[in-house]
Amino acid sequence: MAAHHSAAAEYESRVTTITGTVTRFEWVNPHTWIYLDVKDAAGSVIHMKVEGSAPNGLLSNGWTRDSIQPGDRITIEGNPAKGRADGFKARAVTLANGRRLVMGLPLDGR
Repeated sequence: MAAHHSAAAEYESRVTTITGTVTRFEWVNPHTWIYLDVKDAAGSVIHMKVEGSAPNGLLSNGWTRDSIQPGDRITIEGNPAKGRADGFKARAVTLANGRRLVMGLPLDGR
């Protein structure tokens, strides 16, 4: 049986959303990564690194490696990283056309 670390050690339990423009999407194991430019309240751009689920799990939730592309404007629901403004753990992604793709289980298991 393979062990897997808990996301709770690195990410907050509160759920929030971020909206921005995709700069890169990495379809890699053990976790996919979405790189997203997000504007903060002051209008400055934050280059976010968003941790996603493994590709195999995403395939069963309707994802493909082409689900998001650089330049796409998306909204991500998830959990902010503890102690750094540029980190985030994705739970779901809403595409510009309104389609919602589930990323994985939330931190609280619900």
